[in-house]
Amino acid sequence: MNQVLLQRIPERIYEPNIIHNPDTWMGIWTPGGWRVHKKRWGKAQSLTVQLSGDGKTTFFPGALCDPDTGRVEWRDDLHQKDDPFTDAGIYPSDPRVEYPVGRPRWAVSHTLLCYPFADHTLYTHEYTWDMTHGHLQTHFHKHVELEEAVTDNNDGMTVRVRNTPISQTVEGNVHYPLPNSAVRGVWQDAGKTGTNLYAKRIVQRIAMHNGVYAIAPHTPVVQCHGMYEISTAEANDRGMFDAATGECIDPDRLRDDWLIPIDEPRIGLMRFPERLVASRVYEREIGMKSEPYGVVDQAHLDQLELRMGTTLSMGRVGYGMENAFDSSAEGYRGYACTYDMNNDGVIDQLDREILARHLGRTVRYNLYWGAYYGGDWLTTTINIAGAEHQPGAPAVADYEYGGGYEAGSGTIRLLETPGPGQRVFVEYHHDAPAEPGENNILIHVYRETP
Repeated sequence: MNQVLLQRIPERIYEPNIIHNPDTWMGIWTPGGWRVHKKRWGKAQSLTVQLSGDGKTTFFPGALCDPDTGRVEWRDDLHQKDDPFTDAGIYPSDPRVEYPVGRPRWAVSHTLLCYPFADHTLYTHEYTWDMTHGHLQTHFHKHVELEEAVTDNNDGMTVRVRNTPISQTVEGNVHYPLPNSAVRGVWQDAGKTGTNLYAKRIVQRIAMHNGVYAIAPHTPVVQCHGMYEISTAEANDRGMFDAATGECIDPDRLRDDWLIPIDEPRIGLMRFPERLVASRVYEREIGMKSEPYGVVDQAHLDQLELRMGTTLSMGRVGYGMENAFDSSAEGYRGYACTYDMNNDGVIDQLDREILARHLGRTVRYNLYWGAYYGGDWLTTTINIAGAEHQPGAPAVADYEYGGGYEAGSGTIRLLETPGPGQRVFVEYHHDAPAEPGENNILIHVYRETP
């Protein structure tokens, strides 16, 4: 191993909210606040390093160093407009770890927004790195679609799984011991039908943290179905929300009078008209939603039909489908969860039938279109709190949260119990080392060029 020559580490700023221009500053929401750096635009040559898994190793010293110089030859505040792994350089040129080979780490880009579970803390990075010495620590997430287990013999409110640790939050190049959507559910039957004993869906009034981010009152977030802008008068409607919890207490009125489609939230995931508003934060005009309601029309159904037969392929949906930045007016090509009405990973005739039943229906726009979530936060696709990201704007969130888990012991807490010592079936993700194999891990790193 060549001697590592140390270089300057880019300055990192942690702050509670968005105050810098997002066009020129990069912000990642972490449990420690917004990790912010000034975007530094430049060019770099991509280098590919091969590693071999052995079924045990998760720490690879010096793996990110240039094989010729022994240095980490780029800074992770570098943005490249032609970066093939992200969207026109929106994200910095972090190392891209490809494992298994053939599944590129396209989730670091806005391709993530096409995932059925768009959890930024679970999918964008399955590894952390050391910019000083070039070390790599992997947290490869292995999906267990179904594991039989038994509830505890005390009160039946917990269940333990075989594989540990259960995956936790990776955000901003830091691994945090916080639950996210790694545990998807616990059911009493192998078909995963009936009550999900781990997760609960809730519709409630919340206050936005800024223009597009909100802190979820219940955590960990397992799934988000919808985010809706409401007025201050609507937020204060005492007949709609529980005064203490904000939980909706009249879902029929929410659907019929307020036109929030909680019965079928994905029909509201439509493009909405925008108006331009001057913004001091962005130092330019930005788009904001100009109409609260839209009609489910034939054009929306046509977009679904264009995607008929497409299926989820991890790392190869959205911008990742063609490994190229796509900014077409139609949005992401290929599979997109917007049109996967039953969330089964394929867009097919069943999805078409669901959407077709609602043609002509007027709904409030679902602003979760093109958005994502984390273990304790939710987002909208467009600023709803004014052009300056002021906090406090009211919204309605339709999401699912879980009972939580202890990653190391593999203990999952249930929200409902079938009783002590009962057989259940669990879906979850856990951290696992790479399988044994020669050159079965690819790392794409960078050498900056003038």
